[in-house]
Amino acid sequence: MEITPQDHIKGAGENARVTIVEWSDFQCPACQTYYPVLSQLVEDFPSDVRVIYRHFPLRQIHANANNSALVSEAAALQGKFWEMHNALFDNQEEWSGSRDIAFFDKYASAIGLDIEKYKTDLKSEAAADKVANDLKEALRLNLNSTPTMFVNGKKIANPNSYQEFVDLIAKEITPEVVQ
Repeated sequence: MEITPQDHIKGAGENARVTIVEWSDFQCPACQTYYPVLSQLVEDFPSDVRVIYRHFPLRQIHANANNSALVSEAAALQGKFWEMHNALFDNQEEWSGSRDIAFFDKYASAIGLDIEKYKTDLKSEAAADKVANDLKEALRLNLNSTPTMFVNGKKIANPNSYQEFVDLIAKEITPEVVQ
């Protein structure tokens, strides 16, 4: 799985021994459940783990899936993708029922975005293309649900706990001894 300069990367840099690629939808309750777990992994393994967020908005299920993805990309154009990522997951219940994309403006203000630039970027080709390209890649990989995760390029069953993630990371970091 290719990592590109357009990817949103959190944690260890290029030398990370474990790369977790998460295909996610900001309106997905299961994705919200994994958000603090993935953040904790990056914090606990700062030299070894990086998490890459990719959009997989389930538009047929979540009315605001695409809007929230665009909102995060507008924030990314001001260097604040992860701040918006956190705001969206932290407040998911609040915005999920809204039908007005302007509802997200308060999160843009809260994380310190230039609001006029944000509103322009929200309608930009750059934001739309990033979301569309991530979605296209998810479909090419035959993904059908969120979250879907890959560890070092291998699709995994979603771990049921933080400890299961730690065990997966340990296997990647510690090569098996051949007897």
